[in-house]
Amino acid sequence: MLEGERSYQRGQENLVPSNNASSIPESQVIPKAQEKPWYIRHFIKLLISFGLGGAAAALILPWVLWLHCGMSSGSSDQLRLHLLYVTGGIIAVLTLLQTNWKNQGDRLKIDADIKKNEQDAEKNERDHIRQVHAERRSRYTKAVEQLADEKAAVRLGGIYTLVGLVDEWIEDMSISLQGRRKEGQVIINNLCAYIRSPFPLIREQYTIENRALKEKNTENHSNSFPINKTKIQEEQEVRRTIFTEISKRVSAFDKFDGNKIVHGTWSNFEFNFVKSDIFYSLSNLHLENPNFSQATFLEESDFIGTTFFGKANFSDASFAHQAHFSWTRFMHTADFRWTKFVLKADFRSATFAQSADFSKVIFVHEADFSWVDFPRILHFEGAYFTHNAHFDWATFSRSYFGKAQFMQKAYFTGATFAQKVDFSK
Repeated sequence: MLEGERSYQRGQENLVPSNNASSIPESQVIPKAQEKPWYIRHFIKLLISFGLGGAAAALILPWVLWLHCGMSSGSSDQLRLHLLYVTGGIIAVLTLLQTNWKNQGDRLKIDADIKKNEQDAEKNERDHIRQVHAERRSRYTKAVEQLADEKAAVRLGGIYTLVGLVDEWIEDMSISLQGRRKEGQVIINNLCAYIRSPFPLIREQYTIENRALKEKNTENHSNSFPINKTKIQEEQEVRRTIFTEISKRVSAFDKFDGNKIVHGTWSNFEFNFVKSDIFYSLSNLHLENPNFSQATFLEESDFIGTTFFGKANFSDASFAHQAHFSWTRFMHTADFRWTKFVLKADFRSATFAQSADFSKVIFVHEADFSWVDFPRILHFEGAYFTHNAHFDWATFSRSYFGKAQFMQKAYFTGATFAQKVDFSK
C-alpha cells in the first residue's frame, strides 16, 4: 500500500495545469494604451486656431469685400454667417473626433479590466483546485495510515474515507475522465490490497489442518480463543464493509426493468483479490469483474443471492469449507478452472447467463448443481467428483464432460440437454 500511496501522490503533480498566464508579460495581457492621432495631440491648438481664424475671417473678409469689391451689406452679412457656420462645424467635428477617441480608450480599458478579472478568476479557480487536491492527498495519507490501526473502528473510518475520496475524484470535472478513473483506481487498489493483506490470526485459527484438529479435540482450544474470536469478528466486519461499499457503486438491475443492467460509478474499475484469504460472508452483494484467482476461502463461503456482473474469476481458488452459491447469478463468464472444493459445493438454482468453466475442478465432497440453467457453453473437462454429483433438473446447452471422473453416483434426473453434450472418456 505504501507503493500505491507514493504513486498516488506523484500523480497529483499533473492534475492541475500550471499557471502559464502568470509568466506572460502584462503588456501582452493588457492592450497597450492607444497612440494619440495628430488631431488629438494638437486638439487645443486646432480648436483655438480654427476658432480664432474663423472669427477673424467672419469679421474681416466681408468688410474687405464690401469695401473694395462693392459687395452689398446684405451679401456681406450672409457671407459672415456662412463663415461662422463653417467654423462651428469644423470645431464640432474636432470635438466629435476627440470624444470618439476618448470613448475608444475607455472601451479598451474596460476590456482590459474584464480580461484581467477573468484571468484573476481563472487563477483563483486553479488555486482552489490545488487546495482541494492537496486536502484530498492529506485525507488519503491519513486514511491509509488508519488501515494499519489496531482498533477496528479506526480502520473502518479509514475505509469510509477512501471510499468517499474515490467518489470525489469521479465527480471532479476539473480533470479529464481518464484522470478521474486513474486516481480512483489507485485508491481502490489500496482497498483491494487491504483485502489481500494477511490476517495471521485467521490462518492460525482456521487453516484446514487446525480446524480438523479442533473438531476432534475441543479441549485443546487456546485460552485466548474468545479474544481471538472477537478480533476475527471485528476484522470480518471491516473487510465485509469494503465489499458492501463496492456493491453500492457497481452495476445493478434497473428498479423498473429487472432485465436491464444499469452501470454504476465504479463499473470501470478493476478489483484484484488474487491470493486473498476470505473468511467472511459475501452474500447478497453486487460484484463486478472480481478476481478471486488463487484465493483461499477459510470459512463457510456464502455467496447466496450475490450477483456477479462482468467476469467472475475463481480460477485456482480453494474452498476449505462448504461453498454456498445457491441463487447466485453470474451475468457474464464464470471461471472456476482448477478450483478445489474441500467440502460441499452448493450451486443449486444458480444462474449462469454466459459460459461457465469448471475444467479440472476437484470436488472432494458432494457437488450440487440441481435446477441450474446453463444456457451457454459449459466445461467440466477433467473435473474430479469424489462424492455424489447432482445435476437433477438442470438445463444444459453445449456441455463438455470429457475426461471427467465420477467416483460415486452422478444424478441427472430430469436434466435437459438442448444441444451438444460430450461425455467422452
